[in-house]
Amino acid sequence: MVVIEGKKIHTFIHELTMGNCLQGSRRTPYHNQSGHPTNPQGIEPNQLYPVLQQDGQYIMASAPPPYSERDPNIPQISNGRKSVRHVQRNRPSMFAQEQNPTENNKILVAAIDFGTTFSGYAFSFRHDYEADKLKISTNLWPHNSGLSTKAPSAVLIGPDRQVVAFGYDAQKKYADILETDNGAEYMFFQKFKMILYTTENLNSQTLIYDVTGKEMLAIDVFGLVIGYLRDHLLQRLRGRDNQTFFQENMIQWVVTVPAIWNDKAKQFMRRAADQGGIKNENLTLALEPEAAALYCRYIPQCISASGSTMSTTALEKGTKYLILDLGGGTVDVTVHQIQEDGALQEVHYASGGCWGGSTVDMEFRNLLINIFGSDVIEEANSKYPHEILDLFLDFEMKKRTFEPGQTTSVALKCPACLYDIFKDRNNITIQEHSTQSEMKDAVEFKRDKIFVFASTFKSLFDNSVAAIVHHLNELLHTSPVTGVTTILLVGGYSDSYVIKDAIVSNFPHMRIINPDDCSLAVLKGAVLFGHEPNAITSRICKYTYGIVMNKVFVDGVHPESKRRRYNEMDICDDIFDIHLQKGEKIEIGKPRPEKAYYAPYIGADSALLEVYASTCESPTFVTEDSCTYLGSLVIQLSPDANDKTKEQLINVSFHYCGTELEVAAREEKTRNVMKAKFDFIG
Repeated sequence: MVVIEGKKIHTFIHELTMGNCLQGSRRTPYHNQSGHPTNPQGIEPNQLYPVLQQDGQYIMASAPPPYSERDPNIPQISNGRKSVRHVQRNRPSMFAQEQNPTENNKILVAAIDFGTTFSGYAFSFRHDYEADKLKISTNLWPHNSGLSTKAPSAVLIGPDRQVVAFGYDAQKKYADILETDNGAEYMFFQKFKMILYTTENLNSQTLIYDVTGKEMLAIDVFGLVIGYLRDHLLQRLRGRDNQTFFQENMIQWVVTVPAIWNDKAKQFMRRAADQGGIKNENLTLALEPEAAALYCRYIPQCISASGSTMSTTALEKGTKYLILDLGGGTVDVTVHQIQEDGALQEVHYASGGCWGGSTVDMEFRNLLINIFGSDVIEEANSKYPHEILDLFLDFEMKKRTFEPGQTTSVALKCPACLYDIFKDRNNITIQEHSTQSEMKDAVEFKRDKIFVFASTFKSLFDNSVAAIVHHLNELLHTSPVTGVTTILLVGGYSDSYVIKDAIVSNFPHMRIINPDDCSLAVLKGAVLFGHEPNAITSRICKYTYGIVMNKVFVDGVHPESKRRRYNEMDICDDIFDIHLQKGEKIEIGKPRPEKAYYAPYIGADSALLEVYASTCESPTFVTEDSCTYLGSLVIQLSPDANDKTKEQLINVSFHYCGTELEVAAREEKTRNVMKAKFDFIG
């Protein structure tokens, strides 16, 4: 925890975003492996306890002085952990005096969509946005078959740990390097974004492995890619004399993130962006399905999934619709309602899972293993990664164009290395083997082609389709979502005819809208979000958030296991004091009431607020299985507020500003507002 000193106003920004998964947490030196606070060295709380000093170090101090007389109903938070006691009083939020998020006044908005499979950037100037909101520029990435608005999420890193090439260029240069040497000094990474979703204990030391198994810090790889895209955009905006015609602080950067990502993953992307040269004060995180919804709100017409053209004016005020954002890695589902002023209101928190296009890629890889054997695939991937890469690029194209009613086999160019390695290991050709094995009903080989039977190829989508359809069926039967008649189908994976057909056939009574450039809906929508961050007026809280406190023990109400004797008083430990409740409607930018707490003892020079989240709507204790420790806010109390005869009051407020949650504390006497950043990833 970093505490900024020497200013009257400090800032504690808790970078939580709606829709977070509660896995893993940052621990202080006095928290155990499960994330719950513990007393160091087994010391009883009424004897010694950790005290934060001005130099940021903890020391063991004697027990605090006795409390002054007070109302027995006033709760107290874990004084053995240097925390605070709650006063039953709500007040207007300290954020009421602060400026709510408004449309920014920067001259340019630039968005980066860092996808699992493909990535890209887009931008628009404010004057262009004011004249035509859809005048958004994208970059065109050259490749063998022409130009593309997105490039593969692939990066080639050289011996100096700097970017050599990105996207299609990275794929080509890596293949060229392998033609001349073994490429031992280079690292080639691709489709690595999902590590932020699948890694439970994500931190700054998390490693990522390239296609040959060489390792590098994940934060460095992500930072290099974001930095490359940033520099590529800035270079494009420079004049012929190579002079930038505006300052970078005039750019509002937006980076897209899946709505279902957890706190660590989102903060990881923010830190990677900072490492890539985008300052935090110039950066906004946009939730991918929300960005797509903003874009669909402005396009004049869409193509329905059944193929007919329809006007998006069909999305009238009051319409409740579901956004199904199908990406390469994750599937995000959000439900919005259009307000009278045209703004969007979330009516159900984001949900989803890792059922995107990469799931189909994984099934194809499993098919190859069943055909050739895992040992052959591993050797080919190690010795001839460029040939395997070409095979998967071919598969990617066929995956998009395959039709659900297709009866003809899908032809893929099979790398010669697979033929050779298989024969060397098995003393039989793959052609001969396939006719004698169970795979004879799935594939056949002709010359340099592998022909995947249509039924087999379609089955590669089965797990992904089943998971998506099952989730939608469950979601559409929940009370907040009833009344939804429209599904917006966006994201690169929604280009697949198989996916479109599955959604239409499983939800025949729904109107399915699929923008003709659905793969760019998130990217262009992120630009719009940068111009109008107030477009989403409210979100639904996915978890319950609060702080831990103690109260006077009440016989027959509190469990005996939570009773503790402290300073001649029985108190109840570990009570979850709720600030934001699961399912609660949170109006963005609207001040919320404060709650007042006592400092840990008279004359205290610091206090500790321990913040928790729960998947339960109304948790009672922070030790329940549904609860996760998120972080501690260390509050340095001002000397001029340190009255040795009176208990100090600290006002705490939780507040949503844009997509991120802020938690602030204020000393009652001095009115100083203190804020500090949670560090989830270390």
